[in-house]
Amino acid sequence: MKWGMDIVGKLPKAPGGKVFMLAMTDYFSKWIEANAFVQVREKEVISFIKRNILTRFGIPAEIICDNGSQFIDKRTTNFCEAWGIKIITSTPVHPQANGQAESSNKIIINNLKKKLGSKKGKWAEELPFILWADRTTTKNATGQTPFSLVFGSEAVLQTEMIIPTARTSLQTIEANNEILSQDIDTIDESRDIAKIRMVAYQQKIAKSYNKNIRMRRFQVGDLVLRKAFQNTTNPTDGKLAPKWEGPYKIDSEAGKGAYRLITMDGETIPRAWNAIHLKTYFI
Repeated sequence: MKWGMDIVGKLPKAPGGKVFMLAMTDYFSKWIEANAFVQVREKEVISFIKRNILTRFGIPAEIICDNGSQFIDKRTTNFCEAWGIKIITSTPVHPQANGQAESSNKIIINNLKKKLGSKKGKWAEELPFILWADRTTTKNATGQTPFSLVFGSEAVLQTEMIIPTARTSLQTIEANNEILSQDIDTIDESRDIAKIRMVAYQQKIAKSYNKNIRMRRFQVGDLVLRKAFQNTTNPTDGKLAPKWEGPYKIDSEAGKGAYRLITMDGETIPRAWNAIHLKTYFI
């Protein structure tokens, strides 16, 4: 079992001063767990993993996250090591590594925007309902809902109570037990089908990704702009921070679509950067 973990924030202040969201997503079922926090430190991360993952879904084999201090702090890594959980950190060189968590964050944020309108301070209050809607929505990658892959049957939705379906109109113990028995008998088959579909979906996405990487090639000496990240911009700029930084020069290739950069004064920029985060700078 593999989960992606990420932090979103700062968000509009919710009751209690909550401005951050910590979210984890199961890579297979696409089930999302998320809570609102005033701040997300090591102890919040550990508590979240205990309450939302370990005691509900079991011990994950891996947790994919970025290099946030809360995730790589010794207390967090020691906790995970004690439970046999492997922490894998993504880097700007391989931006797709934690793509599942980032994708889930976009889903939550976009749905919150649609739901809240101008009442953005209510995001923490609406978060459980946004998660419920996502858990009962069919995913392209698996062809099934996260709820059905986790529990083996589809959730009963509010619309089924208003407009009765076969399973809501046959509310007898015998009928309910028969339906549950059928779901249990077919759950392994359903999950196998979802795995096959997900592999095909991932191959399709990878093909598109690799095609884009091949198209974006640079030569040593080329001037480029680099996509701005939260840890590379001035935190006081907030949403007004520039989306691109530079210009920089391509110093050398680092392999697999990544490049090493230097400033216009010849100063080396730490680590290599994936081509997907670079674009040509036109003078």
